[in-house]
Amino acid sequence: MSTTRAGRLGTVIREPEVLERSQVVDPGLLIESATEEVHAARRRHRREVVERTRLRRLVERVDSAIELCEETHLQGIKEVPPDVAERAQKVFVFARGAVRKTGDVDALSTVETALARRQVKITEVMDILWTIQEVVFDLMLPWRTQLPEDVEPEGDEASLVGFWREFRLHP
Repeated sequence: MSTTRAGRLGTVIREPEVLERSQVVDPGLLIESATEEVHAARRRHRREVVERTRLRRLVERVDSAIELCEETHLQGIKEVPPDVAERAQKVFVFARGAVRKTGDVDALSTVETALARRQVKITEVMDILWTIQEVVFDLMLPWRTQLPEDVEPEGDEASLVGFWREFRLHP
C-alpha cells in the first residue's frame, strides 16, 4: 500500500511501494518469455510455410494428372490406360499424405471417400482428381467454404434471356 504526501508546488508524490518478494518480477524472466514467444512464432510460421508449399505442390500434381486425363479422354480412350493409372495412383498417395498432415478430419474423410470410388473409366479418375482439388482449395483458402454455392437471378425465364450478357468484359 503506498501513501501520498504533498510536495512542493502542491503536487502529490507517491511514496515508494515496497513489494513482497513474490511480487517482484525478474527482468531475465521477461526477456526469456519474450524470446520464447518469438521462437514459437518462428516455428509456427515455418510450419505454415511448409504446409502451404505441400498443398501447392499437391495442386500442381493434381493439375498435371487432370491434364493427362483430359488429353487421354480427348483421344477417345474411355478406360484408364496403365500409365495414367500409375500417375493417378502416385497423386492419390501424395494427396492422402498431404491432407492427413493438415489434421483436418473432414477433408481427409472426403479424400478417402473419393479414393474409394471406382477408377475404371478416365472420367471417374478425373472426378476423383477434381474432388481432391476442391478439398485442397478449401484447405488453402478457408473462406471459400463461406461462399454461397450458387446464385440464381430472380425473375421469370423470359426476363432472363439476356441476363448474362450484362457481365461481358468488353462493351
